[in-house]
Amino acid sequence: MKKTTKHIALLALCMAAVLALAGCLTTEETQTQTGKQQAVYVEPNVPIPGEIPYNVDLSRFPSRNDNKTAIFDRATNTVTIQKENANIYHGLNNLDITKYNILRIKYKAVDYGFFLVVDYDDASLDWTNDKMTYCPSYLTEMIIPLKNNQKRLSGICVQGTWGARYQQFVIESVTLEKVDNPQKTDVYASDEPPVIDRGMAITISGKTDAWDFVKQLGAGLNYQVFENSPFKMDFGMDVQPQNGISKPTKEQIQFLKQKGFKTIRLQTNPNLGGILDENYTLNPMYIKQIKQVIDWCIEEDMYVILCGPFSEHMGFDEFKRRAEAGDKHFVGFYLNEKKKKESTKLIEAVWKQYAQAFNNSYDEHLIFETLNEPVDMLHEWYDGHDGWTPKSNCSACKKAFALLNEYNQLIVNTIRATGGNNANRFIIVEGIAGNWKNITDNLFKLPADTAWNKLIPTLHEYPMGPLKVRYNDYYTESIKATIKEEFDALDKTYFSKHIPVYVGEISNLRYSPIMERINCIKDFMAEVTKPGRSCTACFHNDGDIEGTANYFGYYDSWNLKWYDEEYVDTFIYAAEGKVYPLSADFIKKNEVKIESIVGKNLLTEPKELKDWKNGFSLENEIFVRSVPAKYKFELDIEKKGSTPILMFGYHDKNWKFIDFSKRSDVKVTGAVKGNNFEVRATTVTITINEELAALIEDCNGIWIDGQQIIIKSVKVVE
Repeated sequence: MKKTTKHIALLALCMAAVLALAGCLTTEETQTQTGKQQAVYVEPNVPIPGEIPYNVDLSRFPSRNDNKTAIFDRATNTVTIQKENANIYHGLNNLDITKYNILRIKYKAVDYGFFLVVDYDDASLDWTNDKMTYCPSYLTEMIIPLKNNQKRLSGICVQGTWGARYQQFVIESVTLEKVDNPQKTDVYASDEPPVIDRGMAITISGKTDAWDFVKQLGAGLNYQVFENSPFKMDFGMDVQPQNGISKPTKEQIQFLKQKGFKTIRLQTNPNLGGILDENYTLNPMYIKQIKQVIDWCIEEDMYVILCGPFSEHMGFDEFKRRAEAGDKHFVGFYLNEKKKKESTKLIEAVWKQYAQAFNNSYDEHLIFETLNEPVDMLHEWYDGHDGWTPKSNCSACKKAFALLNEYNQLIVNTIRATGGNNANRFIIVEGIAGNWKNITDNLFKLPADTAWNKLIPTLHEYPMGPLKVRYNDYYTESIKATIKEEFDALDKTYFSKHIPVYVGEISNLRYSPIMERINCIKDFMAEVTKPGRSCTACFHNDGDIEGTANYFGYYDSWNLKWYDEEYVDTFIYAAEGKVYPLSADFIKKNEVKIESIVGKNLLTEPKELKDWKNGFSLENEIFVRSVPAKYKFELDIEKKGSTPILMFGYHDKNWKFIDFSKRSDVKVTGAVKGNNFEVRATTVTITINEELAALIEDCNGIWIDGQQIIIKSVKVVE
């Protein structure tokens, strides 16, 4: 039959449809005989006939780096990394790469993936953002398109992944090739079916009471292996050791149990790379990794808390950039009405998939926790507070409370709707920022529940401070009083109503002297285990054993080793209502001795204050156990103008400035109260009563400023 133009066009469309069904082809636009744009499908990364690839000679790869922290075994092509961020560089003498458009590396990872750096001969390119690619442990080949405008290659570098103190991988080959349609390997691609729990037996009783259940949980450990991955790089589904914690193993779980821990809290954050598509489908590989750890714990007769997503990464510019650009793998929820629609969709999708993956195969040893420290990351600092420190008289904060109540209710409903054991599973319910004040606020509501007495409110507590930039060296009377205030509020809101409370995170930074931390944790756990309360706690560890960041590194998962073991043992014993016996030698060695500062000049040199531009601070810890219960500040001042003014006060825990001149309980001589202190004499004294002295101990520092004065000395006098 004679082929007409119409027939040819129809045939072209049929061929295109057949190719589309192949499922693995990409498209380009081309002109057809019909004059319309039609899709022509080109399979990615197909070698072009006649093009000869360039093979990197691995036999010439350096055997080690300069400091011997990375070693290459030429016999087996195995790279051994023995220190975090160690690498080996192989120079290629500015190799001409104009004939090629991809680099293909074939490899086999033993434990973690690794970085491959394509080092173009271009100093304007950034090493990390422009040259570095992550090769996941679960793949065996990575294809990296070469940058179009680059002509020469200085070399290639293989580097251990961030946070890994030890790892191995085998490099099988590295080639430069010319291919049709160069495409980077999709590290998120998955064709695995969803993880569905097919168990049939229902083993959780509807009559089990949360009050009695919480008491069984004993000492817990916060295990952060699934928390997140750094979002400047695409890590796919690999579990990253960026928190200083190695990839989980059954041996680790057994080690933790032997120490005395009965509960493991698994923080998860699938919205940092674990999402496959716009419907928030979780990568099955991610859920399987979580399932493996849960199964190990339950095999050891331990309890496991599976915690839902974070919101705090929404405050990081790079993450927000990727999320707002439509990167489907990086999404997040907001505690803000502006983002309610997409946040609700994400939260419901995550918990529906978690609940489907973990149901009848798991009895009450598996516990769900709604979210981790949800905050309004769009709430900027205003009037002494932000999303982390909400105020009940702030309209935006009121909306955040109401929205979190909705999110928690949605999660509970989603879990219960899956039926089976999830119809009666215990659920821990989080408040804003995990702060006790926010779950004892009247604006916080526990969800309505079809199950009887299965909900457990939770809080996180770092009594001596949560961050390297904000912590106390000493366990002060003010901190002790705050702990008592906290549990008094919990008594009123929950314990008196037969509602238990779970402390999801508790610890102190290792920067503080160990006896200070021990005394603090003893007092805190005494409140936890006080008769008439149903409460227990989970010890926080972040794997930072060297003090490079927040320094909660008590457990070294790489070497199965404990640090500051007396502190850890004090917590574990206290969780059982016992006292850990410290040796006399340990107490003597670690006793904290503080000298009196009474009568001593707290300045190293005179401070001239000109027009409010030269203010300075005195750290609060100078005044801990070094001063009487009440005292006076005595300042030796030289006046330098007709209107000498002194500002003297402190910043409270929320960085709100408290001006001493405006407090009725502060008396002054040598100056008068007005606009701050109007200096009249060369000696100014400011009285500090017992209440104010306690506040100074636990503040964010004394602040001194002013105009037309030189402060020659600042002393504490009785």
